Amino acid sequence: MDQTKMRILSAAAKLFDTYGYKGTSVRQIAAEAQVNAALISYHFQGKQGVLETLIASYFETLFRLLEEQEAEQQHVSAIQRLEQVIQLYLRFQLEHAPITRLVHRELSVESMLAREVMTLYMSRWKHGLSRVMEGGVASGDFLPVSVDRIVLAVSSQLIYPFLQPQMVRQVYDLEPFSEEFARWLQDSIMRFLRGILLPG
Repeated sequence: MDQTKMRILSAAAKLFDTYGYKGTSVRQIAAEAQVNAALISYHFQGKQGVLETLIASYFETLFRLLEEQEAEQQHVSAIQRLEQVIQLYLRFQLEHAPITRLVHRELSVESMLAREVMTLYMSRWKHGLSRVMEGGVASGDFLPVSVDRIVLAVSSQLIYPFLQPQMVRQVYDLEPFSEEFARWLQDSIMRFLRGILLPG
């Protein structure tokens, strides 16, 4: 991707995170990126195209990393594979916190874009978690459980800090985008999963 496109996407991500998608104009994006506003239409067909490109790039990068990790995990126990998937999801979200907030904020609003993203990406996001659990149940490493319910609970724990960072600060007295919080959340999720999935 050329430098102009990268500058536009970077500027848009920053502004969308600060002012929201609706509160950001093409003119603001152009000023932040130091480009002519016409280039946004040329490269992305407008503000919605910028948002769609940001979301697509975010998810495609995550899924590529998941595939690479899965290829390296052939001889790892089911619980270790699951922990590595949880860690990858969590670290990826933290490293891309502004886009993570933007994605989950936009998905919380009923819209055509949200429906398209759900269809294209969120089912793959869910599959990345459920596949490991289903494999563990099939092999007998995990108890026979309702994987969908567990995925819903784990997804909520992974997404919540990005939708409600102030709540995390106030209730848990932790900075939601810190290394300390990442370790705390991963440990909490894995304790929950071990208690549900592992025999005795």
